[in-house]
Amino acid sequence: MELDSLRTLPSSDQRVFLLGRITAETTSLDAALRFVHAALRGRHEIDAFLDAPRYITTIVKECKALLAQHDGIDDAGRRAVNATLTAANKLYATRNRFVHDMLRADLLSGGWELAGLERQPDGEQNITATTFDGMVQLVEDLVGVTWRLRGAAFYILNGSWGGLATGAVEGQWDGSADYVS
Repeated sequence: MELDSLRTLPSSDQRVFLLGRITAETTSLDAALRFVHAALRGRHEIDAFLDAPRYITTIVKECKALLAQHDGIDDAGRRAVNATLTAANKLYATRNRFVHDMLRADLLSGGWELAGLERQPDGEQNITATTFDGMVQLVEDLVGVTWRLRGAAFYILNGSWGGLATGAVEGQWDGSADYVS
């Protein structure tokens, strides 16, 4: 759905659609991360994806450990792949707020907020304001890091896709990515 069309929907429908996109793009990120994990073990077949750990944060940790020991990638490439793994992990943590917390209308401001579903040590509830544009940006960031992960996997396997692996990539709403530099 085009963003202009999405903006015309009622607020509750916008939230549902955006949460769906965040979830869908997280699934793509997970698959791309599993591709990097397989590539770091010298594998590229689909079955190798199934050998990655269950949780994204664990896959990232294993990838970083494997990357540190991997021959055939120069220091600049290693730093770029490491940065992409770090970005994926941070985005996953951000995504978790949308999936595990309650996204609700803020009755006072009329905006949206994420409300944690557990009490913090200080007795308060963790509440963070969010917006339509903030959720769109998260989708685009997930798309961008997914393309960087795909590039990293090919770069590790055979040196191709170096631009996506080591350059700046901006994810787009439609699921594509623009190579910036």
